[in-house]
Amino acid sequence: MANYQVTLIGAVGSVTAYDEHAIVRLLNTQQTLMFHGDTFTGKPTTKIYIDADNVLKIHEEIRLELRDALRWATQALVKEVNYQVYHPQKTWFVVESDSSPSVLVGNVCPRLRPLHELLNASEIDISTRLDYFQQLFHHYFRLAATLKIRLDEGLSNFGVTPTGELYYLDDDVYIWDRYMSCAHMLGVYFRGLLWLNPQIATQLGHIVRQQILKHFGDAQYLAVLAEQLKGIFMPNKRQLQILDNFINALPLKQQPSNRIGSSKDRYLALLGDVHGNLPALEAVLAFLATENIQQGLVLGDSVGYGPHPSECITRLADTRFVILKGNHDHALATNNFKVGFSKSAAWALTWSLPRVNAEQREWLSDLPPVVYAENWMAVHGSPLDPTFFNAYVYEMTYHDNLGVLEHKKIPICFHGHTHQPGVYGRRGISHILDGFYTGKEITLDQFSHALVCPGSVGQPRNGQIGAQLAIYDQVERKVSYHNLPYNFEVTVREMQIQGFPESLIKMLTGRT
Repeated sequence: MANYQVTLIGAVGSVTAYDEHAIVRLLNTQQTLMFHGDTFTGKPTTKIYIDADNVLKIHEEIRLELRDALRWATQALVKEVNYQVYHPQKTWFVVESDSSPSVLVGNVCPRLRPLHELLNASEIDISTRLDYFQQLFHHYFRLAATLKIRLDEGLSNFGVTPTGELYYLDDDVYIWDRYMSCAHMLGVYFRGLLWLNPQIATQLGHIVRQQILKHFGDAQYLAVLAEQLKGIFMPNKRQLQILDNFINALPLKQQPSNRIGSSKDRYLALLGDVHGNLPALEAVLAFLATENIQQGLVLGDSVGYGPHPSECITRLADTRFVILKGNHDHALATNNFKVGFSKSAAWALTWSLPRVNAEQREWLSDLPPVVYAENWMAVHGSPLDPTFFNAYVYEMTYHDNLGVLEHKKIPICFHGHTHQPGVYGRRGISHILDGFYTGKEITLDQFSHALVCPGSVGQPRNGQIGAQLAIYDQVERKVSYHNLPYNFEVTVREMQIQGFPESLIKMLTGRT
């Protein structure tokens, strides 16, 4: 039997329930081996010692001098106090042993019943199981929203007290990855929990929706999670129905059906980045009326940068076009543009805020971030981005974005955000032949996959003056690019009157 010298660091709660003698007693019990799917799971470098009421962990991979071990354990405790997901009696300590030259770090806490066992226990009713999930997702989304960290979603990483409180058991947390791991683990739940039927999946979807709205305060993230889930593998019809019911329970409002998908119109107008420039928008709409083109996509950012946010919303809402959400639309709808926007962009959004009414902000909020049709998809930003409107398609990212299209078996993605008219195309199966193509007309049949940007209606950034758009010929699979003259002086004059930053005014006049 080894001799141990234990130094207590402290408990997650205010008072520890353990002393040095209790920890030494546990250290002298038989080590418990861990196996995947068993009661205790974990990394091979973690040693577990248990009795009927307690679980003690030693992190074998952490071998430090005493001073460094004390600092490491103290930092771990401070973080866990802040997280508020651990049992309040969880206690950190360091231990010196005559059998080891290094000081080891560990923790001990009351033994909880693992969630993966409880959820399959016959004595636990459905209401109680859903309550456990409610507690799990409360912890999960609270930390994601406030600290941008992610708990390990595996059910074995959570335990429940005899009185029903759920706590996190794993000592590790991870960087928040914007719902990607969340979606994959939900798929594991749907495939593995045999008691989960489509009706219960709807209830679970309502729980997740409630917790996302509670902690993020933004319905956009419901759409983000729903889109992530659409790519999750389900092996049979029953599990597909479970997935569908869960997804359908997420949105606050069902988006209108895709009017373009069933359209027999040959030509599809592509409008990107109107950015509150009404004269430019009117020029584009007049041109389309002359060409008798009635179907179109507005690829996000109807507002921002320009002096006519309310007028552009009203005009676009009156069209038959399918309108997507851009990052400026989302920022104005949520009044959240402190991060991710330039000084001039934030100024324009601040100016725009009192000039759009509540109904228009709701309209912006309800815009879909992505639209799918039979042979294409459409986003504001990039198909690789989980939010679909923050990331860019450009020289450093277009290979990966073409790879996403290849993986999804979607030949074309229409996008905005870059304000640069042109096509990134892939020829064949190798990205070696990927490239960027510009011109008045580009045939898409030469590509296996293509990322198509029409430029910007309201703020071109390729040195041209005018209102840019593109028209997609759905029969010949060609994209034609247009740059229309319009009275940009009207927009410039209004921006000057309203005191807009000079940098935004210069973009409309071709000066940078």
